[in-house]
Amino acid sequence: MHTSSQVESTIDADLPTIKILLAESDPAEIDRIKATIDLDLHVGVQIVKTYYQLIESVIREQYQVVVLGKIDNSNYSEIAKKCHRAQKDLPIVLLSSQGVIIDSFRQLVKTCGLTDVISRDAGNLNQLLGNLNAIHQGSINKPIDPHPEPLASEPPKTSKLVNQPAETIPKPKISGRMMLAALEEIVALSNNYFGPLAQGNYWRKAHERSSEEYPFIQNWSADHFSQLSCHENILERELTAEDIRSLRLWVHFFLEECERIIIDFRVILNNSPISPIATYLLSKT
Repeated sequence: MHTSSQVESTIDADLPTIKILLAESDPAEIDRIKATIDLDLHVGVQIVKTYYQLIESVIREQYQVVVLGKIDNSNYSEIAKKCHRAQKDLPIVLLSSQGVIIDSFRQLVKTCGLTDVISRDAGNLNQLLGNLNAIHQGSINKPIDPHPEPLASEPPKTSKLVNQPAETIPKPKISGRMMLAALEEIVALSNNYFGPLAQGNYWRKAHERSSEEYPFIQNWSADHFSQLSCHENILERELTAEDIRSLRLWVHFFLEECERIIIDFRVILNNSPISPIATYLLSKT
């Protein structure tokens, strides 16, 4: 188990105006994010680089906000649940690899217990300042609970809902729009490894294979640049268990195409911060 002495701290001796916990494993990203935060705010930034350090830090200390970047072996829904057990209503802002955050993805993130999601792209990272200021203004007069609920530090769950029925997907019920956001989440993560043309080709091949067994897939499409879409009448309606099974098969065939190039690509994606719906789509059918 990591101890507090193993957590890198940049907090000054004087009590800072706003106390931030930054969870990020990439040193270059840490420097870039911290430089953005320090640009306009008088803050104390504490940095953790692993899931264990994050949970332990939230248990031991009080923060005004968690900025959640890339860390190991967990998804952000699990992190939000455990952080809120230790510190109720703790704001958590997700940094996403998606260049543009669409409304359906933001809604999905919020249903998982996070406050907001912001693109980590250089041109968009300044939006983080606005979020931190808003969170700070909302908490400036809020007393800190000196006795937060204890939470045992424990390793993240490794099971990914393998071979469980589609009905076990977390509530609320899944609409087509929420599923599209989860699929776009997988596309955004895959963009770190495949170009848009290659990925678009893989999605279309997988679409052809899966639509033979599940006609529902014909309501969905992928263009040459890996842009996914579905019929308008699918977006707002609740998906059935059969609908969701068909989409899982589409994702499964897509991953098979990817793993011709990168072995265990499914594992790589599962080790990224992803939503419960995306996690379920990535689980083996």
